[in-house]
Formats: sequence, C-alpha cells, structure tokens
Amino acid sequence: MTNTGPSAAATAVSDAAAARRPGADQNDERRGRRLSIRLPGLIFWREGEIENVEAIFTTAISPYGCALRSYTFFHPGARVRLEIAGKRIEGHVVHSLKDHSVGLVTVGIAFDEDSREFWPVGFDLGR
Repeated sequence: MTNTGPSAAATAVSDAAAARRPGADQNDERRGRRLSIRLPGLIFWREGEIENVEAIFTTAISPYGCALRSYTFFHPGARVRLEIAGKRIEGHVVHSLKDHSVGLVTVGIAFDEDSREFWPVGFDLGR
C-alpha cells in the first residue's frame, strides 16, 4: 500500500539546522559545492510495513546530499530513497523546516555515498 498524501507529523524545526558550531562560517560546514537546481523526482520512505512515495523537487544538490521540497515533514535520521531521472540513491534526513505560508517542507538529505554519478549534472570539484 502506498500513501501519497501529506503526513500529520509535527512541524517543529529540526535540531540539525541549528546545530552549527558557535562562530562557524556557514561555508565551513559544507563538504562540497552546492548547485541551486530544480529537478523533479520521487522520495520513498517506510512507516512500519508500508512504503510511502511522494513527488518532490530539489532546490539544491551536492555530491553529498540535497535540499528538496515536500508536503511531508520528516524527522531527522529518517531513512529515505530518492529517484531522479531513473536513478536511485539512499540516505537520511538531516533537517526539515515547514514553511506554513506555502504548506511545503524544506528537507535536507545526506546520502550514504558520493552522488556525483547520481545527478544528471556535473560538479566541478576544483577550487
């Protein structure tokens, strides 16, 4: 059975977004270059025996994860699988932030592996 509707989960801000080191520049926390790009895809997650799926779109991508917009609030640590352009990759949620003005959640995903081959665009890793 697949659930495609929004979750009734809490809408509090996750601790991951606020867990930056005191005094650290935002760029210090990033492991790689991020590209602002909107790519359509699907996100899959399990709740007990039920696998859920929802259409999403990315707002930023990197070799190590992405930010995406969803109707569902995901708790930090939740396991997810993304499918974009026919490719799949697994990861976990690092933060969720609900935007009540538009009813969408910005979700940060960290991948289990380097995703440069996953994305349909390249990353220039030279500095």
